[in-house]
Amino acid sequence: MEYHSLDELAVLQQNDFIRAAVDRVGAGVVIADPQQEDTPLIYVNKGFEELTGYESEEVLGRNCRFLQGPNTEEEDLEKIREAMKTKETVKVELCNYRKDGSEFWNELQIYTVFIDKLDQDFFVGVQQDVTKRKEAERLVGHYSSEVKRLSTPIVPVKDGVSILPLVGNVDDERLQQMLDAVSFHVQEEKEDYLILDLSGVEVFNEQIHIGIYQLNQLLDLMGTTLVLSGVTPKFAIGSTPYANFSELSLRSCVSVKQALQMIEQDSQA
Repeated sequence: MEYHSLDELAVLQQNDFIRAAVDRVGAGVVIADPQQEDTPLIYVNKGFEELTGYESEEVLGRNCRFLQGPNTEEEDLEKIREAMKTKETVKVELCNYRKDGSEFWNELQIYTVFIDKLDQDFFVGVQQDVTKRKEAERLVGHYSSEVKRLSTPIVPVKDGVSILPLVGNVDDERLQQMLDAVSFHVQEEKEDYLILDLSGVEVFNEQIHIGIYQLNQLLDLMGTTLVLSGVTPKFAIGSTPYANFSELSLRSCVSVKQALQMIEQDSQA
């Protein structure tokens, strides 16, 4: 039978309590010893086992690089190495791999903890599976790009001619998206004409008038002619305070059909 002093029993009970508490934490917790060669893991909790699929006996004594794989970014690993070298806290999100080979996004925070009784530092890592959040962020980014693309749908209608239907309200952000999209499209397609259809615009605000002015200047530099369609008296009257279109010699038509007919006549002239 093994006997312990009351002080030793108190320490053992405290350690058991801490271990039980850490095992109940909804995250993976690991401890590595930098004093040993290759900084091996000396402790992992139940959360780590559930997160990675590894049992503690499979990983203790090993460096945690076994979690890395083809899609683990070297930049993230360098941040970790630098933080360990300087003993600073670091937080990264990196692609790791479970025992079965499946990927997961690991939000990893590493702390340097100094233990007085042992007179040495240990690295404590806290791991959270943020795969669902990363996937949600990816989808949001994808849908955001699609919304931006659909807000400036440039439609080729014939060789050298495309139409940009402007629908709804235009603010500074959408104006910049329009200029960027048109610049890229015209450069790629070598367009001779761009028809800007205004028939879907309900409110002719300052941004629209300034946008047309800037768009015309951009296209002029690129050797492309801007043609306005769907121009109403309301637009013509409202343009006066914002931009002097008389100086631009803008060509305008009542409808897209009329604009295409005008372009056809130009090509036959």
